[in-house]
Amino acid sequence: MIPIYLCEDNTLQLDLLKSMIEKYIFIQAYDMEIRQAVHTPHELLDLLPDQPENAVYFLDIHLHSDMDGIELASAIRQKDPRAFIIFTTTHSEMAMTTFRYQVEPLGFLIKDDPNYTLQILHCLQSVLEKSKIPASPNGRLHFRMPDQDLFIPIHEILYIEATGAHRITVHTTTAIYQCSGSLNETLSKLDQSFFLCHKSCLVNTAHIRTLYRRPCQIVLDNGAVCPCAQRRFSQLQHLMGIE
Repeated sequence: MIPIYLCEDNTLQLDLLKSMIEKYIFIQAYDMEIRQAVHTPHELLDLLPDQPENAVYFLDIHLHSDMDGIELASAIRQKDPRAFIIFTTTHSEMAMTTFRYQVEPLGFLIKDDPNYTLQILHCLQSVLEKSKIPASPNGRLHFRMPDQDLFIPIHEILYIEATGAHRITVHTTTAIYQCSGSLNETLSKLDQSFFLCHKSCLVNTAHIRTLYRRPCQIVLDNGAVCPCAQRRFSQLQHLMGIE
């Protein structure tokens, strides 16, 4: 079941959003549930589990707190890298701001739009469709290049790093490829053996040889060293079966 979290500081708006989502879940028989509906960003962050759960987050942008919805989304990405983030607001001009923060939202809903309720349904449908997409057809990661289609065997990928605006470098056991894309976008196409160990690095845990606690670093089979954010180290240990 896919968990859903709501954060909206206006009680009436929160109740409306909650009731609409619950109605769609019931009518469409979606395998989803609203896990929490809160008024402040810190309430939500305190409620999140330690392990990523690929949850759905409907976040108001203007929360009248020391943290707005965009900053909250960035914090959520650190805990739940594959999260589906949907912003709600009355200010359509905020859409470009969300992209500048590179939180990669699934949707951007305008509350006073006549199609607001329908857009909520479309977002839920999109989440279900993306959740059912297999990691990658035939065990290969596909990149569309200007003059070719590139298919990289997933088991050969050591790590992937962000190298610029919507640019990534894929390091494999046999070659290095420069491609268009983002880490979160690429992560959504991969299986659970891949982990976002740092905001700039996605690692294949199947190729990890050594984990260093101080400094937090990952050594791969070929000797390459990848950084690991301190706050993500325990999650990585859990994935590696270390209790």
